[in-house]
Amino acid sequence: MGKTIIEQLRHEAVRLGATKTKVIPASSIVIDERVRLKCLIPLCDKYNQNLMCPPNLPSVEEFRKSVQRYSKALFVQLVLKKKRKISKAEIRSYGLRLHKIIHQLERKALFSGYPLAAGLIGGSCKLCRKCVGSARPCRHPLMARPSIEGMGVDVIKTAKKIGLPFDFSSQDRLFWNGLLLID
Repeated sequence: MGKTIIEQLRHEAVRLGATKTKVIPASSIVIDERVRLKCLIPLCDKYNQNLMCPPNLPSVEEFRKSVQRYSKALFVQLVLKKKRKISKAEIRSYGLRLHKIIHQLERKALFSGYPLAAGLIGGSCKLCRKCVGSARPCRHPLMARPSIEGMGVDVIKTAKKIGLPFDFSSQDRLFWNGLLLID
């Protein structure tokens, strides 16, 4: 893969509002079945309620095999400094911002000759206030992206491994992480 395209994607992520980005070998992504297990214990309110969350996603093993076929990934991070208590609406808004960045990056990769580029977002899909669940088809099939955690990615260990900060329990910062697989 040409360095120019991936560097263009990295710069595009920053232009779109990413706080930090890092080009990494896909082999740096830490995949652990226990992350997916956290969707069940304790039961996440999105489990079986969101088309981009388990059990509506490929198995962790299927995802692991797919990641092995990619050579590079772009890790994207948004960091919101908390100056006060953040409302649920602000959290959702920030999640949507990451969602749009990942979607734009994937689209740019596609039109740059990388049709197998695949984007993942932190948390659940937030395009609709209430997902149709498994009752009907997705309202936004071309824009919806799966949960990075729902696919089994250990975001904490991956961020640490590649040298990016991520403190899930931080009282003063909120982290949103996304990933674009490219080959």
